[in-house]
Amino acid sequence: MEMYIWNTVIVLSKIVFYVGFSCIAGYTFFKQVFEQSESHNNLAIASLKWIRGSIVIALLANGLWFFASTGAMAEEGIHGALDPDMLGIMWDSSIGDGTLLRTIGLMIAILVLISPFKLKPVVLNNYLKQGILVSSLFLLAYTFTFIGHVSELGVFEKVLLMLHVFVMAWWFGALFPLKQACHEPDYEQLYSVMDKFGRQASIAVSLLLIAGLWLAFQLVGNVEELFSSSYGQTLLLKLALVTSILGIAAKHKLKLVPQLKNNNGREALYKSISIEMVVAFAILSVTAGLTSVVGPAN
Repeated sequence: MEMYIWNTVIVLSKIVFYVGFSCIAGYTFFKQVFEQSESHNNLAIASLKWIRGSIVIALLANGLWFFASTGAMAEEGIHGALDPDMLGIMWDSSIGDGTLLRTIGLMIAILVLISPFKLKPVVLNNYLKQGILVSSLFLLAYTFTFIGHVSELGVFEKVLLMLHVFVMAWWFGALFPLKQACHEPDYEQLYSVMDKFGRQASIAVSLLLIAGLWLAFQLVGNVEELFSSSYGQTLLLKLALVTSILGIAAKHKLKLVPQLKNNNGREALYKSISIEMVVAFAILSVTAGLTSVVGPAN
């Protein structure tokens, strides 16, 4: 089987995993958006089904990623991807460790979302579930430190990477519930949700950018490599997409969200968040390619 086929499967499976990872973060930190009023029960149920489905698909994609990585290493087509000796070698590598830990992290999230077990009082139950989901997110974020290019860097860079991917999941995972929140009939309540997210995002996104730029500098090494190497050029594409999504976020904070105070701008905000979701998906796609198909010269 041609290598480009394996690379395509690897990239696609990573994209699906990133989406599932973001969905866990979105549910963990923005669950209350779906549960603000009794009228949102149907919306909350539909959204929860969508989130569960995304995480289950991410779990399947994680397994597919392992077999595709084995096939790419064996370079012998489907037979190589299923060869017991090659599978054993890959399972004992960082790829196998990452597959196992990601499976555990995703399974924890799925079990929390489908578990009928409830504690009393309700607040304690919610805190317990949120705590378990946060632990799942940290476990998933940790797997990035020994699978990609940053695995060859120091502890400080690995911590920055965990921060970077955690905030990324928090931000991109928030887009779906925030888009759904635009159905909220009470403009004052909608403004409160959007304004609170905007204030949190101002700090979180700053951390994401600082961590991302530092890691990019460590991996690329110099400005010349940024323009001459395939890794640098792909990174520039990602930076362009990040710049565009920051522009959309700034438009929300400075223009569209303030309009909500005047009982106006709901539809414009809904459409703008939809565009932001498309750009976020493009960023995840480029990131998957950046960590799979191309690599830094260093």
